[in-house]
Amino acid sequence: MEINLEQQKLISSTLRVKIIYLLAENQMTAKQVADEVGKTPGSIHYHIQQLYNGGILEITETKENRGIMEKYYRSKATHFVLKGVELAYVKKGTSRTNLSLTEEEKQAFDDDIDALIMKYIKMTVKEREGRKPYIFEFRVEEMTEEEKE
Repeated sequence: MEINLEQQKLISSTLRVKIIYLLAENQMTAKQVADEVGKTPGSIHYHIQQLYNGGILEITETKENRGIMEKYYRSKATHFVLKGVELAYVKKGTSRTNLSLTEEEKQAFDDDIDALIMKYIKMTVKEREGRKPYIFEFRVEEMTEEEKE
């Protein structure tokens, strides 16, 4: 999805990235999202409203439940491109995302990445017509406290 600079600011929060990915899988209410991410409904409602008003989320359904109108949200996309801006450090084929992992999940992720890289290294041992050389860079860093917000 193409986005503008204001929308880019909206999606730069780790919590909002989590909300976007949760709402890509299933439509949910703010309360359901809050339960899923372990935050207060009021906090999540605020972030959902910001994303909705910014055009990142859409309302897919409304239901009345005991006199209360429940709004179900879904994210419009999970990958975003800043329109009209060419960034020198961002090349085609690059991707960046935020993940929150336990130490065990991080280790499993590292193992999966190592296995994937080894799979392709083994392929390149034998010469094959049409192959081109590529530089492959991959980096995982723990976020600073400022970046988490």
